[in-house]
Amino acid sequence: MDSRQYDTDVVVIGGGPAGSATAIACAARGLRVSVFERDDAGSARPGETLHPGVEPLLAQLGIDSAQLAAVTGARHEGVWIEWNGARRFDAFGSDSQGMWRGFQVHRPAFDALLLDRAAELGAKVRRSCAVSGLLVQDGVIRGVTTDDGPVTARIVADGSGRAEWLGRQLRIDRPTHSPRLSARYGYVSGSYPERDAAPEITADASGWLWTALVRPGVYQWTRVSLNGSRIPSDWMPETLRHLAPMGGSRGADVTWRIASEVARPGWLMVGDAAAVLDPASSHGVLKALLSGITAAHLIKAVLVDGACADEAAGAYHDWLSGWFASDVQQLAGFYAELGIEGYEKLLRN
Repeated sequence: MDSRQYDTDVVVIGGGPAGSATAIACAARGLRVSVFERDDAGSARPGETLHPGVEPLLAQLGIDSAQLAAVTGARHEGVWIEWNGARRFDAFGSDSQGMWRGFQVHRPAFDALLLDRAAELGAKVRRSCAVSGLLVQDGVIRGVTTDDGPVTARIVADGSGRAEWLGRQLRIDRPTHSPRLSARYGYVSGSYPERDAAPEITADASGWLWTALVRPGVYQWTRVSLNGSRIPSDWMPETLRHLAPMGGSRGADVTWRIASEVARPGWLMVGDAAAVLDPASSHGVLKALLSGITAAHLIKAVLVDGACADEAAGAYHDWLSGWFASDVQQLAGFYAELGIEGYEKLLRN
């Protein structure tokens, strides 16, 4: 099919950090981009905590410090860690200008900031517009069907997160790399001065608990069960029971998994759509942004520079799967220290 017949160069499914980074980086390279986000407004979700290392990536995407500050509810110099009884403060680091500080962002506002940046660069951002199917010609994906009709594209990038939309459409296996892991998270309002200076993660053989101030008067908690037990829907940390719940808690399957294929000519996956780790891996948003930027670099190499599509897909798969394997080894080591069954074996694989 002649490239001039396509409605757009790149279709991006999902407007979270990974999808938006893909759209921004592709648009900045002169490609035509259409983003489809099924929600009209972003929803609160874990992932508010950003490592200081995210700033250079956001700068690459055209997000300056003032824009980041506008969606930041709190700053912190590190994290309190109590792992199997030993407690320490893990600082992010420092340089000649002082201590590095992480960010607690308001995710709906942060996600909207990235989508707005994509639109500013010329991407067509379609909110409240779901993708419903694939357009396939001669065995190659050539676009998608949407609530607004069909859209042809030279590349489809899946940034749908844990919905794993493209993988489900293509029936791609997602083998697990950990015992089953379930998470529960929620928000409370009020005053808890003990947590205002820095987030905290505490862990033992049953699982771990994360608590953090995300903006003035609002705290977020995440509990992950490591012993296979189900976390009740009405569960709440004892330390936060004096505060007022903000709606009900929500659950998520955070078992480690990666698609057996994350890219082929005509399509690729970014962020959680490609691979999922539980939140203890940290740097989730940073990794989402970097996967989107890397994907855009390879998309441009294929569509503009004439690089071999098979080789680009293979390089992206090797890069992402290598990163995932490294994180699995690190997390398995953390959990093996807690004496949790099943993780020592992962270290030997």
